[in-house]
Amino acid sequence: MKKGMISIIIDQTKILYANVEETINSIEEAKLYDANICDWPLGEQLYHMLHSMDQWFINPNHYEESKIALLKKDTDKRLSKSELIEYYNSIKAKVSKYLKELSIESLGEQPPDCQFTKLALILGQYRHLMYHIGLIHGCLRVYTRGKSPAYIGLGPPIKAVTKSS
Repeated sequence: MKKGMISIIIDQTKILYANVEETINSIEEAKLYDANICDWPLGEQLYHMLHSMDQWFINPNHYEESKIALLKKDTDKRLSKSELIEYYNSIKAKVSKYLKELSIESLGEQPPDCQFTKLALILGQYRHLMYHIGLIHGCLRVYTRGKSPAYIGLGPPIKAVTKSS
């Protein structure tokens, strides 16, 4: 195999980032906490998704809450879109640095005090984030009567087909 496993993981994580960014950018600030879109407001779904990525991508048992996560936790504050983007950017930087330091040998290792391997944690976050991205896209599709954010995969971005009225 010419391309190494770590390079593939980094490339797949970049695709994951693109889907997260497309999702965040598709939500209007005024609609972040609109309960009429979903029973679980999009801003809360985004925060949950990001917090999970922050805590679980590297090692859930050796994790320090970010300034934004602590603000949310301590005050139950509704985060603005710019705060969610700031939180996402900090997570992206942390995860990208972590992935560059990984080795193929370390993928099968368990981080300290963790029952899962590094590879299992990474794949678990791919699954979890794409679940939430799909859920948010579904909410947006219903709300916008068929329009939804693009899905980014291995090929060019795919825009959802828009229903004609």
